[in-house]
Amino acid sequence: MKTRYIFTDSNLETIYNSFVIENDTILKTTISDLDEINNDKSIGKNIIFFNAEALNSCSLDEYDKSDKAELLKAKFFSSHDDQLLLNPSDLTFFSSFEDNIGIWGDSNYFNELKQKTLDLRKSIFLPDYLLFFERKNIVVNLGSHYSFRLKDGRGYSGHYQKINALLKSNTKILDGLETRDIATEELVFLQNLNHTSDELDLISLVKNYHLHHLSSFNLLKSPFSIGRLLSLNLISLPDFKKFASLIFATFLASLLINVTLKSQYESVTKETKQLFLNLGNSSSRLVNPKAQIDQFVKGLKISDNQNYLDSRILNFLDNYQINELKAIEINIDEKFSVLYLESLSKQKLNIIKGFLGSSNLIIEENFTEVDNQFNGSIKVSFNE
Repeated sequence: MKTRYIFTDSNLETIYNSFVIENDTILKTTISDLDEINNDKSIGKNIIFFNAEALNSCSLDEYDKSDKAELLKAKFFSSHDDQLLLNPSDLTFFSSFEDNIGIWGDSNYFNELKQKTLDLRKSIFLPDYLLFFERKNIVVNLGSHYSFRLKDGRGYSGHYQKINALLKSNTKILDGLETRDIATEELVFLQNLNHTSDELDLISLVKNYHLHHLSSFNLLKSPFSIGRLLSLNLISLPDFKKFASLIFATFLASLLINVTLKSQYESVTKETKQLFLNLGNSSSRLVNPKAQIDQFVKGLKISDNQNYLDSRILNFLDNYQINELKAIEINIDEKFSVLYLESLSKQKLNIIKGFLGSSNLIIEENFTEVDNQFNGSIKVSFNE
C-alpha cells in the first residue's frame, strides 16, 4: 500500500508539499485540498505534518516512562503551572516517549482541527518538527515558516522572529547546530552561533522518515463512527451487513446462554433447598451451599451411638476395597442399610461379619452359596 506525506499550514487549509511512497519509491505529487486524499483508495495512510506554531513542547528526559498519559499530564502541569498562559483545564497534553516529547496547546484549537478532519481517511497528524526525529539540533526553512528541533526532543515551528528568540534562549545546548536553506538576514542570531549549513532535500528527508521512524504518535485521533466507516469506503455495505449479522448472532447466542445458565442455577438452588428440607434442616437461605452442607453433616455427630448412620461401615468398605460389593441401600425412614454382595468368598464373608459384629452393630444376613461363592445381602440397622 502507498503512504502519502503532506505538509500544511497550522490551520490545515493550505497544502505546501505532497509526496507518495510505494515500495521505497517516492514521488512528488500535487494536492490542493485535504479532502482530495479520500479520492485515492490505494493510499493506506496519510502522514500529515502541519505548522505547529500554536503548540508548545517539552522534553520528557526528566519523566518516568512507566507513567500513564494522564499521570504524566498531571505531573507536567503541576510542575509548570507558573509558565502556562492558560488554565490547565483549558489545555490538551500529548506525550510520546518514542519521540521524547510532550506537546500541549489550547483545547479549542485541537477541537477545531478535529472537526476539519472527521471525514478524512486514515490520517496521522504530527507537528512538522517531528520529521527531524534524529537526536540533533537543527533549524530548517520549510518555505512558509521555520522548523526548529533540539536534540533533547523539544521542537518548534513558526515565523523567523519566534525562531530567533528560541535560538537566543538555547545557546548553551546548541552545539553541532545544523541548518537547511537558512536566510541569515532573517535568522540573524545564527551569526553568533557555530553551525553548519546545507540545502534542504525534502524528498530525501521524507523517505528517511518513512524508512526509519516507527512512531505511532497522532495528535488528531478521530472517534469511531459507523457512518464515517461506510462513507470512507473502508468497508463495503454488504460486508458491513455480514459483520453486523455476526455481531448480532454472537450477542443473541450469549443472551440465550445466560438465560439457560440462569434457569439451571435456579433449578439447582431449588433442588438444594429441597435437599436441606429432606435432611431436616430448616435453612432456606443459600449463601454457600457446600459449606452449609458440610456444616450440617458435622452437626450429625456420626459417633458415640447418638445418630442413625455409623460411618465405620463406609470407612471399612473404603479401606478394604471389597470389589464384590455391588450396591448399598440406605433407608433413612426405617433406619437401616443393606449391603449387596456377589461372588463373595467364605473368607471375606467371615471378615465382614466379624467386623460388623465387633462394632456392636445389629445385622441380618441373607446369602446363598453356589460353588463356594456367596451371593446375598447384609442388613445393618442404624444406631438409635
